[in-house]
Amino acid sequence: MIPKMRQLKCSLLILGLAMPFIACGGVKLIDIPKSANTLKLSAKQRKIIEPKITFIDDVVEDYKFDKSELKIAYQRYRSNASLPRLSRYEGGGRRTTRQIFRKRGELRMKLRGFVKQRQDYAKEIAILVEEIRTHLTPEQRGLFAEIELPTLELPEILKHRSYDDFRFVPGTRMARPDDF
Repeated sequence: MIPKMRQLKCSLLILGLAMPFIACGGVKLIDIPKSANTLKLSAKQRKIIEPKITFIDDVVEDYKFDKSELKIAYQRYRSNASLPRLSRYEGGGRRTTRQIFRKRGELRMKLRGFVKQRQDYAKEIAILVEEIRTHLTPEQRGLFAEIELPTLELPEILKHRSYDDFRFVPGTRMARPDDF
């Protein structure tokens, strides 16, 4: 019993010591000083490449801002959709079907605009990365392949989930709250 406990402690200790090295990952392109040192850029290359990297950083920041705005709009829509319908005597006005569909349409337009903007941002980043690659030497291109490029991740509300395909099965009724 005791030798197994020592093995467990040793393995946890080794894992704890190795974790910082495992988690540190590679150099990110957006971190200009580290990426410039990794690529060993000359002064001439720095003048050309660093403004492009800062522009990529600005594009990523704009995307993050748009993503947070979309998340807030979706949360507002969900909170309004989940409110109980109040009668006119309880302080609630009459919400018509047209109003509900208008709000849903507005959210859909925001989602479509966000996806289009994301595509534009991705194209812009890809063009800038190619321009950076053209100014690098073959040795630096090998190092550039190891640098982590920025990714524009989709928000959770737009990600496809495996169970979405089975959500609406023809010939069956949808689940209701009183089923649970």
